[in-house]
Amino acid sequence: MPRLLNLSLALLYLLCAAASASVSGCAAIKASRQPDKKDVAVLHQGVPRTHVIAELGKPEWTRERDGVITDVFSFRQGYSKGIKASRALAHGAADVVTGGLWEVVGIPAETLADGTQVQVVVTYDDVENVKAVQVIKGQKALEERRGLFARRQKSKPQATLASSRRKPQDG
Repeated sequence: MPRLLNLSLALLYLLCAAASASVSGCAAIKASRQPDKKDVAVLHQGVPRTHVIAELGKPEWTRERDGVITDVFSFRQGYSKGIKASRALAHGAADVVTGGLWEVVGIPAETLADGTQVQVVVTYDDVENVKAVQVIKGQKALEERRGLFARRQKSKPQATLASSRRKPQDG
């Protein structure tokens, strides 16, 4: 009987260890599977429509009126490969240090940090180059991030995007 009890406890221990191992690393996996960072530099005047579609994906909606094409794009602005790898490594290390308890914090954190929803309207000229860009949602996700301690310039918040505003005439 004691031998059967020891065998049962050993099997229970192995089952618990396997369950723990399968759960641990989940935040790290979620971090590595976050959406990729899109190159929003394609949203400049003069960039061909084919480049915009290649980077942002198929438009959600397209309309052509009087020879002018307008596309609406909706995408998640994610993270660079380096950031995703760093986060996965940090979650893995925290799992090891806490014996898997980090997952209670790590999984919800990665669920919330799944990129920023962005919606833009892109209008093209007669040769299908970007003429104007209007940001509907996610302006902050389109602003350039230069690093953790870099200062942001507060002037010209939409300087990186094509604009449909006309420049004032001189004189």
